[in-house]
Amino acid sequence: MKEYALETESFRLSLSLDVFESDVEYASNAVMKVIVVSDGFSANTEMDIDVKEFAAFAEGLLNVYDTLKGETIIKEPFGHQQYIEFKGGKNGHITVEGYLRSISGTHCLRFENSFDQTYLRAFAKELAADFAKYKK
Repeated sequence: MKEYALETESFRLSLSLDVFESDVEYASNAVMKVIVVSDGFSANTEMDIDVKEFAAFAEGLLNVYDTLKGETIIKEPFGHQQYIEFKGGKNGHITVEGYLRSISGTHCLRFENSFDQTYLRAFAKELAADFAKYKK
């Protein structure tokens, strides 16, 4: 499973997807492993997602990077309603926020961080390229 990582001075996001190709038409067809470290707080969990929605999220990341406007989100269609959202902002900054729960559901992390858009470029391009085949 390939790891996709975004790292700044005070934020790290790592994503790895296990796509169930035979279930691609269902609303939950991939497990995304998520590791977040934001200003010293961290979470290590999984999200059940739709890989087609993830492809749209990845394409949205490119748009946020290119325009510094708009937002893109990946969230669970069921379960704990976990999500990760990126928003374009003024002065070349990107804001990322999210809500994650432990696999057992006993712990949760709400986080928000911002960073210069240059950190997003390689991460967004790699995700968009690798998941383009799942675009709706």
